[in-house]
Amino acid sequence: MFAVCVVLAVSGALFVDSPGARARNGPSPAEARRAMERAAAIMETATERARAATQAFVETTQRLPGVQNRVAVAQGRVAAAQVRAASAERASARAGRALRVAQAQFDAAQAAVEAAREQLGTYVRSTYQGRSYMVLSALGAGGGPEDLLDRLNYVERLVGGQGRAVDAVERRRQDLAEERAAVAEQKRQADVARAAARHALGEARAEQSAALTAQAEMESLLAQRRNAVHVAGQERQASVARYNEARAESYRIGQALREAARQVRGGTSRIRGSRPRMLTRPGQLSMPVSGWKSSDFGWRFDPYYRRAQLHAGTDFAAPAGASIRAAADGVVVRAGWNGGYGNYTCIYHGGNLSTCYGHQSKILVWAGEQVSRGETIGLVGTTGASTGNHLHFEVRVDGNPVNPLGYL
Repeated sequence: MFAVCVVLAVSGALFVDSPGARARNGPSPAEARRAMERAAAIMETATERARAATQAFVETTQRLPGVQNRVAVAQGRVAAAQVRAASAERASARAGRALRVAQAQFDAAQAAVEAAREQLGTYVRSTYQGRSYMVLSALGAGGGPEDLLDRLNYVERLVGGQGRAVDAVERRRQDLAEERAAVAEQKRQADVARAAARHALGEARAEQSAALTAQAEMESLLAQRRNAVHVAGQERQASVARYNEARAESYRIGQALREAARQVRGGTSRIRGSRPRMLTRPGQLSMPVSGWKSSDFGWRFDPYYRRAQLHAGTDFAAPAGASIRAAADGVVVRAGWNGGYGNYTCIYHGGNLSTCYGHQSKILVWAGEQVSRGETIGLVGTTGASTGNHLHFEVRVDGNPVNPLGYL
């Protein structure tokens, strides 16, 4: 039940707005990238193993619709190919039967020719060999004119039978030639039908192989997703502990910023340099990095561990080593390693307003340094609880995180 709930929750959270066509074929590359970014942002304070499981789950979830579509298409092609193969096989069988009928008719015609030839031979032997004798016997025999006429008619019938026998042989030979041509045509058609049946059967086997490959890929993706859910369950306790530590650390940062601001305002701070100019309204901060927004500020629900967590800043994706610039004039009040934030810098700008910069590959300022708007204070990286090069940018008022977009 836990695995089913996880699959449904993550799939719903990531793909609730996917249109039908993309649901069948999978998300576009841009949608896939955004889904990965959302998942990474949600799981950024989880353990590394849990984050890897999340990435595997999201990747397989993205690929699964396309693979399922290929399985369905492949199965449809298999069915169509099997229909074509069955039809071709039936056509081949019909052609075979027609060939056998034509062969039987040819054999009968050939037998008729042989019979006609035998009959012709009989007439030849009974007429040409004995014709003169029979005629002379008929003429020389006794009796009246009527008897002679009867005997001559008999002789003529014998001679006429010979002619009919010759005609019969010729007709049978013509029939035999026609049947021979019919057999040849039926054999050609049977050969074509057998070749078509073999080709259709080969196509069906190839389509079946493709369908099995797609099915195996789909089963592999499903197995990977099940394994990701299993890993997430194993990492639950450790990841929840990290969530709690990240929340506690954010609270400590807020306290430290409030104390630093109080000291700067009261002039009791050991931070050197002039007090920063007070910022009194939103929209006075400049962009801290050249990149694109990859994750918003706000509360997120982690469907793996059924917990809501605050993403205290806005993430801007940028290349490793890109310059991070101070969003306004101010005094550096924190600069160093800070747990899940990695290399982390905070600048107090006055008016209880501070900005913080996380996951840097390198910090280029130190606590107590006065910085100017646009000055490079560090380089983009992926230190701490991060899944890729980006800047985690926070705006804090009286130490409490607020949405940075309202101040840029």
